[in-house]
Amino acid sequence: MLTISGCSATTAAPKGPTDAELNERVRVELDRQWQFTGLDGVMPRPETDLETVVASDGFSPNLQQCMSDAGIESWGTGPEGLDMSMVNSDGAESTPEQEYAFYQCSAHFPNIDPLSDAQLDFVYDYYQRWLIPCLAERGYLVTNTPTRAEFHDYRAVNGWLWGPYSSMEVSIDGPDLDALIARCKPTIPGIDGWSKDGLFG
Repeated sequence: MLTISGCSATTAAPKGPTDAELNERVRVELDRQWQFTGLDGVMPRPETDLETVVASDGFSPNLQQCMSDAGIESWGTGPEGLDMSMVNSDGAESTPEQEYAFYQCSAHFPNIDPLSDAQLDFVYDYYQRWLIPCLAERGYLVTNTPTRAEFHDYRAVNGWLWGPYSSMEVSIDGPDLDALIARCKPTIPGIDGWSKDGLFG
């Protein structure tokens, strides 16, 4: 799938998910968020218009503003459910009304994985065949690499897409990191939701 030549990797990027696949992912995510609230059977689930789909590890100013407008400043979600333990400055538990507002904002701006299975395979192969060896050649070993199956589920389970730079044995920053990124590109252009084209200017 990847043609490796020196320090370059070239191949046609696969297409993203179909509209039907994206709609199914939104449905699954909103079912998950509604269960997080604990309101199922307590009050009717609202019908909410979708406004914008957001990559699950991307920042959504619209979602943030929606939460802020509802008076929710501190919140989070994970495999164990909705975390609103810090939603009230006085330490009081979140109310059903706050959890209801959380769901409505989530339904307006759902967070999903925007990559197709073919794109995830492409990214995984890029990491395995080019980026991880490129880092190793420069003395930076990558640990805790997920299997292909784990990588496909990584965003849904952890809330972000795994990448080799986050799992290097030695962490670096500043000019050293900039130089490494220039040689071992974290992404390549062509895949919305993964590519960071600004790195390749």
